[in-house]
Amino acid sequence: MNMKSLLGLAGAIAILTGASWTRAAEVSVAEFTSLDNEYWSNFDKGARQAAEALGLEYRVLTNGGDASKQIGNYEAQITAGAKMFFGNAQDVGNVKQMAEKVKAAGGTYVGIWDALPWFHPIDNGADNYAYATFFAPDGEDNAYVIAKALFEKMGKKGNLVHITGYPGSSAEISRTLGVDKALKEYPEIKLIARQPGNWNQIDSRKVMEDLIVANPQIDGVFGQNDSVGVGAMQALEDAGLKDIPVVGLDGNAETMDLIKEGRFFATMSFTPAWQAGFSLVRAYDVAHGWKPGACERMMYMGATLITAENVEAYTKFLEGDKLPFDWKKMSRTLNPDNWDPQNHVWPIDAAQMWRTAEKPAGYELPKEYTAEFGAGCVDKLKADYESHYKSRIPE
Repeated sequence: MNMKSLLGLAGAIAILTGASWTRAAEVSVAEFTSLDNEYWSNFDKGARQAAEALGLEYRVLTNGGDASKQIGNYEAQITAGAKMFFGNAQDVGNVKQMAEKVKAAGGTYVGIWDALPWFHPIDNGADNYAYATFFAPDGEDNAYVIAKALFEKMGKKGNLVHITGYPGSSAEISRTLGVDKALKEYPEIKLIARQPGNWNQIDSRKVMEDLIVANPQIDGVFGQNDSVGVGAMQALEDAGLKDIPVVGLDGNAETMDLIKEGRFFATMSFTPAWQAGFSLVRAYDVAHGWKPGACERMMYMGATLITAENVEAYTKFLEGDKLPFDWKKMSRTLNPDNWDPQNHVWPIDAAQMWRTAEKPAGYELPKEYTAEFGAGCVDKLKADYESHYKSRIPE
């Protein structure tokens, strides 16, 4: 039977069964740690709504923090025919594996949060865009901004406790660099303790309890993320110390409520729903022929400092089932002239980002990237993206 006859038979079957004869939707796959975590639950919400807006089939896979399971998830979805992938890496070593597997399958991968030091997306193949882009908040600058806000709240002097995350992680390193940068500008702020809280509330609460016993005077606490900050806050309140400002980073709903109640001073929100939708849209655009420049292959994403002054406006902006983002308007292929990122987005200086990581012997950043960087791509692209940023997140 020839192809024309086969198509005719398929159409007849569709009519007889009442089924519609349409092309199968393209598949977009989000892969991350766990849906039990509030951050990733919000991430999933944004991804779902973006996929629906673009007419994509959406699949979400979680790995429970298991790096080997993450690789297995990618392999299974590639075997099933998926082509668009986005998400974080459970181990930075996974980045190269995932990028190479997606490249071999002719797909598109957008990485977020976790980059393998000295592995630029162009290193995955200068003649392809399989490792389309990498996105992350600027951890160093975000920590610097909120640390300065904390130090001002402390009256520019006093004893600071810094409870960190896991030693050695990329977010851990960048945020600590930001705190240290701020400390240099506030000589009367004394760092009296820096101990790991392992990114979670329980461990951080115990660390803070011990530090309260060891230090009779504490004037401020910097938590490496919201969970760390909340654990520290609880320990302080249990000890009857209710006027010590505490900060964190993430922008979780619980933290927003604590800010409204006056129990938590500030957080830095990364708007995970927007992160997910923007990453999916970027994967979609590259898969449909848009080619980002070399400087657009690694980009920072904006974050918002949340205090009592703007917490109501920010939470109201995001409340409700339908998110306030126009996902189609983000697309460079659907709106080549009037696209709108709907957040701050700007290029990463890769050498600066990886300056604390040992560079492999003989490695040099891709010539395509260094040429654009030398020609001033950072300032040019930052201005371009800002000029298109029309639908704004409350700040």
